[in-house]
Amino acid sequence: MLKKIKLFLLSLLVLIPFSVKAASGSLSVSGSSKVVVGNQVSITVTLSSGTKIGSWQMQLNYDKNYLKLTSSSGEAGGAAMANSSTTGVTKKTYTFKFKALKTGSTKVSLVAYAAYAFDDFSPINLSTNSKTVSIITQQELEASYSKNNDLKSLGVEGFEIAPAFAKDTLEYSVVVPEGTKEINILATASDSKSTITGVGKQEVTAGDNAFPIVVRAENGSEKTYTLKVEVKDENPINVQVDKKDLTVVKLRENLPEAPAYEEYTVKINDFDIPAYRNTKTKLVLVGLKDASGAINLYIYNEKKNTYQIYYEIGQNKVTIYPKTAPSDLPGLTKGEIKINDYTLEAYYANKDSRFVIVYGINVETGEEGFYEYDKENQVLMKYTDEFVKPVETKANLYTYIIIGFIGIFVIMFMIIIALSKKLKKKNRYRNNDVQEFKVVKQNKKEKKKKDSKV
Repeated sequence: MLKKIKLFLLSLLVLIPFSVKAASGSLSVSGSSKVVVGNQVSITVTLSSGTKIGSWQMQLNYDKNYLKLTSSSGEAGGAAMANSSTTGVTKKTYTFKFKALKTGSTKVSLVAYAAYAFDDFSPINLSTNSKTVSIITQQELEASYSKNNDLKSLGVEGFEIAPAFAKDTLEYSVVVPEGTKEINILATASDSKSTITGVGKQEVTAGDNAFPIVVRAENGSEKTYTLKVEVKDENPINVQVDKKDLTVVKLRENLPEAPAYEEYTVKINDFDIPAYRNTKTKLVLVGLKDASGAINLYIYNEKKNTYQIYYEIGQNKVTIYPKTAPSDLPGLTKGEIKINDYTLEAYYANKDSRFVIVYGINVETGEEGFYEYDKENQVLMKYTDEFVKPVETKANLYTYIIIGFIGIFVIMFMIIIALSKKLKKKNRYRNNDVQEFKVVKQNKKEKKKKDSKV
């Protein structure tokens, strides 16, 4: 009896059909939502499933009036995608590039798509989507950019700025203790699409320092906030050079580099001030800082306690400190030239000359004199008179030619005067002869009349 019951149950299991749940997957179409007419837009098609996929097929559908297919990773190189895998895949990606043809809105979608499981070749249920692409002009794109170039916050880590931050207030200040060498400027933008420059860790020196914080909006417009940082200096040494108020730099690490000089120390207002000295040029340099925090080197005269801006011109491994020439160069015109943002006294053959001559002292050798500068190749070298010889030769040639012309003119003028005198004398003789002839003729007439009367 029990055996019959078992056979009956088995027969029911055979007769009752089992419903098997089919595997599922997805097809996604993604890419840029906005493109400018004439530019390219990339579209990505991704097939994925939790079940291994053995084979698949699908077709990309798009409006050829708006988009032109320029490249495809599809197996046939076009809009069709069809392939199979010997091991099964859970993800497959294709990339297509289109050129936008005209303005408007268009959709990219998939049609005729199917995928089959690797294990039993059963169909996989796929969900899909479409991608809408807006094609606009460059002007429309730029008009859509954000104009927000405001800051949301501004501060200095560990210190309070004044006044309290407000997005429309552009200038702030903060005072930090003496000896502070670095601060950390913190700022965030109101718009995540904008960028900020001038934030983070910044070096500061004793006295006044100024830092511009520039916010650039997505559309390119900029707004500049200025943060003035005063590093306390209990005993500042203030000087005035060329009508500029400057402060002497007291820390060696704040001095600009001067490779041709050795470290030195000078006494100014009873303070030991870091400096540079060059035994060949005999120059002593100290650092002076302006109100913006910029530090430049100045020539310091220890005896006169005076300062003069120092700068170098370094080209082709020759570095000189420019000076005023003790005398002019014969055959050349005196003028000016701008090298490395500095305007120098210079000599040249003419305004379009490739080469000019400047005067200075070589900071490596201490040799003082004229140096030749090649404007085209930006090369500086020791001057020789070979540069001016062609000019002198040409000038001498012109002089000789002019003297020759003058000589010829004088000789011709003398000849003309001589001929003129001779002609006048001849005319005078001729006039006398004519007069004598008239007198003789008159006398003959009178004699003839007398003889007729007799």
